[in-house]
Amino acid sequence: MDRLFNRFASLAALTLIAGTTPGLAETPATASLAVTVTGIKNSKGVIRLALCPPDAGFPDCKTNVVRTASLPVSGGTASVALTGLAPGRYAVSVFHDANSNNKLDTFAGIPKEGYGFSRNPGFKPRAPKFAEAEVQVQGASMAAIKLRYIL
Repeated sequence: MDRLFNRFASLAALTLIAGTTPGLAETPATASLAVTVTGIKNSKGVIRLALCPPDAGFPDCKTNVVRTASLPVSGGTASVALTGLAPGRYAVSVFHDANSNNKLDTFAGIPKEGYGFSRNPGFKPRAPKFAEAEVQVQGASMAAIKLRYIL
């Protein structure tokens, strides 16, 4: 009996130190990101969205993407709530796939369809770096993206 009591007391002490209950898995905190896209020229096609983690090759994080979405356009805007995310750093890229061909159409490397990024970095003759579009997602977070059309 003393041996059983000592084991229980040791387990209880470890539980207090670790801050967990034995046998119960700790539920990771989840976060959400509400994304609103504005400045959409017309209601043709959809808005394609990619949520990228750090070091994933942003903005083309095709194989390491955390979440993708196709958003219907209504009244020049589109929106989505990305839920169940791990808190952390992300960057969002979007484009207006007006002809619904699942790609950003270009002419001589210049986008023919509208595109945008979280934090709306200024125009440069290159895609933004992750740090320029990075958003911190904790709890309920939001990102407003304004599309840019060049051609």
